[in-house]
Order: sequence, then structure tokens, then C-alpha cells
Amino acid sequence: EINYEAKAGRQTGLGTVGNGTDRGLFLHAALALDAEDGTVLGLASAQIYRRSKKKHRHYQTQPIEDKESFRWIETAQKASAALPDATRITDISDRESDIYEVFARVPDARTDVLVRITYDRALEDGGNAFATLAEQKEGGRIEFDLSARAGRPARKVALAVRFACVRIRQPKTGASTDDPPSISLTLVEACEGAPPNGEKPVLWRLATNRTIVSFEDAAQAIDDYRKRWTVEQVFRTLKTQGVDIEESLLGNGSALERIAAAAVVSATQVMQLVYARGEEGRRFQASRVFGSTEIAVLKRLIPTLEGKTEKQMNPHSTGTLAWASWCIARLGGWNGYQSERPPGPLTFSRGFKRFHYIVEGVTLMQTRNPT
Repeated sequence: EINYEAKAGRQTGLGTVGNGTDRGLFLHAALALDAEDGTVLGLASAQIYRRSKKKHRHYQTQPIEDKESFRWIETAQKASAALPDATRITDISDRESDIYEVFARVPDARTDVLVRITYDRALEDGGNAFATLAEQKEGGRIEFDLSARAGRPARKVALAVRFACVRIRQPKTGASTDDPPSISLTLVEACEGAPPNGEKPVLWRLATNRTIVSFEDAAQAIDDYRKRWTVEQVFRTLKTQGVDIEESLLGNGSALERIAAAAVVSATQVMQLVYARGEEGRRFQASRVFGSTEIAVLKRLIPTLEGKTEKQMNPHSTGTLAWASWCIARLGGWNGYQSERPPGPLTFSRGFKRFHYIVEGVTLMQTRNPT
């Protein structure tokens, strides 16, 4: 959600956003990550739209194609089409995408879905999803550091893992004969038994069409779901940590849609640099993010940012994405010492903005003096 209510008096052509009265836009994006190390490969698909209609009186009975939620299917399918060389794709999404048609229509010969579910779905055998999970024997426990979020500090968690193979039943309301009456899925539950005092226990319930037959398979699904946090980081960069798109003073909805498209690309590139700041970035070339003119500017610029000692030099091979990431971080205010806290999205956003000003100046000079 991109909310422009604070500037609604000077802007036209916007739709309503989440609360039904504020003015703004919606962005529905699919981010491509490397399955092994979680590095950001790029933006695979995105839709920017204005909500101009109120929810239909008989919304539940409408076909999925007439609902706003159809974008969960459409965005996933477009993302898959944009990745023709991928051997395997897993579409990972949060609770808003717990839609029967997602399970029915998104999976194909090379695409899986992994959804955090919110509905206690009816099963073909007459049971329900949540009770069936609760009846399963604990398969094992996983531990990891849980990231901080608003109202919840970071902490280490230990989660009990259960899983069960089921067939979910198609809901009767709004059902389409184009979809099967039931679908085979595996449900995975990760539950925190003893949270710190005052903290709400972590409880994730996932559904996937993957084959899961062991604790290790289930733990891998949970680990993959955790990678979804990266798209939240892109949105934070877009809205508050760098791009700050909601502060735009453009006056109409069409222009704001265009700037949102440019901004989400920029925010994605920032996250590519964040993930490329270390060893991972040495596997990729700078051309993954930068054009030929920008790489030429990087080559001229980096020596001016290096110090006299070895610790102040760019430690990465010339032309790699890590090499370019080092430069953008330095432009953003990072001191360059590897022993210091690594630069984050805000630092890279500042550096990226400054770098583009420099490139623009170089381009103008080349236009005026081609030789």
C-alpha cells in the first residue's frame, strides 16, 4: 500500500487504499531470490493499480477473475514466465494469498507454491486442517534468530515442527468447475512452545504442493518461507528507508503510478547491493545491476574513495557486484572498514542516489563534449 492521504488535497486520480477512505495506490510485486543463498536476483513481476471500485455486494460468490485477489495468481504466473531458465520455482507468499485457486492454478511442472495459511480449511476426509496438524507427532525442532519488527524485539526462537499430507476441499461459495474439487497438499506447522514473558508465541502454518516426507523436508520449507522477509525489506526501502515514495509531490495518479514503477526497481536494486556486499556478490558481475556507462563511472570513482592502507581499499575483484556494492556503500556514508557494522538499505539508498547524480553529470558532459 502506498498511501498519499496526507497530500490528497493536491493530488487527483488516486484510488482508495486499505482502510477504504485514504487515497493512494497498491503495488503487487514478485521478487526473485536465489533458492540456495537468498541473494536478490531482481524483480520478476509487478502490478501497480488504483482501487476504484467498492467491494461487490456478493463478493464471495464472484469468480476469482473478477476479484482483486486474482492478482495473487496473475503476478505468480507472470513471474514464472519471466524466469524461463529457472529449473525450479517456488512461489512463496503470506496469508493474504491463502486462496483455493492459488493452489489450483499456480503450480505447474516446474512451479511449487508455499503459502502461509490463515483459514482452517475443510479436508476431503471430513476433518479440518488445524486439528489434523495438532494431532501429528512432533517431527523435530528448529532454532533461529527471529528478526525484530514493530512491537517485537529480535530474539532466538525454538519451534516444534509437525507436518501432514492432506487433501483440502474446494469451498462451496464461489467455486469454479474449472478447478478440481480437492487438492493434495502438505501442511507444515512451526510452533513456539515457551515464548518470553509478554511475547506472543510464533505460530506458522504453511501449505505446499511439494512432497514432504521427513522433518528435514519440513524444516527446508520453513527456511524457504523465512526468505519472504526480503520482499518486506524492499517495501521498507521503497516507503521509508531511502526512496520514501509517499513523500512524492506529483499531482496525479498516472504520474504517481509511473514513479512507483521506477521506485520499486530502484528499491530492488538497493536490496541487490545489500545482499552483494560480501562473498555472495563476488559470484555476480556488476552488469546484473549497472549499465556500461555506470560501470565506467564506477571504475573512475572507486580509486577516489579508497584510502592509503589495505583496510581502506576495495577488497573485491574489479567488475563484480561486490566491487560495485562497496563503492555505493562508501558514497552512502559507510567508512569502508570490513570490521565495522555492514551497510544496510538506508546507506545503500543514499549512496545509490548520489551515484546516479554523478552518472547524470558524466552523461551531460559526454553529450556536450563527445570526444
